[in-house]
Amino acid sequence: MVDILSPLILSFMAAMSGAVVPGPVFVITVSESLKKGVYAGPLIVVGHLLLEILIIIAISLGLGIVLSSHDARLWIAYIGGAMLIVMGLFLAKAAKGFKTDVNLTSSTHLVSHGLVVAGILSSGSNPQFFPWWIATGIPTIQYSLAVAGAIGFAAFLIGHAAADLFWFSFIGYSAHKGKKFLGRKAIQAILFSSALFMMIFGFSYIHLAYFTTEL
Repeated sequence: MVDILSPLILSFMAAMSGAVVPGPVFVITVSESLKKGVYAGPLIVVGHLLLEILIIIAISLGLGIVLSSHDARLWIAYIGGAMLIVMGLFLAKAAKGFKTDVNLTSSTHLVSHGLVVAGILSSGSNPQFFPWWIATGIPTIQYSLAVAGAIGFAAFLIGHAAADLFWFSFIGYSAHKGKKFLGRKAIQAILFSSALFMMIFGFSYIHLAYFTTEL
């Protein structure tokens, strides 16, 4: 039991160390929860976790060295930065037309699909996402395997997913409930601020990629 709890707790804490740092996923969770409701956070996490599964598969196939290379991180920063800028522009457009009396969840299928994709894009467009996996995620997986083998790896997955789901569901729930105390203009201001932060993230990643060699 101790062998299982150890990787479970370690993976939960490691995932929280990355999740609590404000970034694109945090911003998109707040903005989408204000627009689309309490289920936005968990659905965004689904997209986030799908991308992480792909990362784990890629690293297991030996692509970790490629992802950690300087050239790869430069391209990730350029492409991710551009994606964040585009997402920020779309969010600003949505904020401009936001109405509190519109049922934004009238089409569950379309909303769910959009939020899962938003989770994938906001995660993958963050250049810090990949270095975290190289520096923290992979060593945690290796420890979990060494302690309890396949069961340890399963414990890692459960702990990691639980941390992301807990944190971003909490953020989404808080934003959604806070909406009751905010007027239309206040919500629009938050959405415009979120759009601005997304674009600032995007420009900063491109700036770092272009002017430094330390990314």
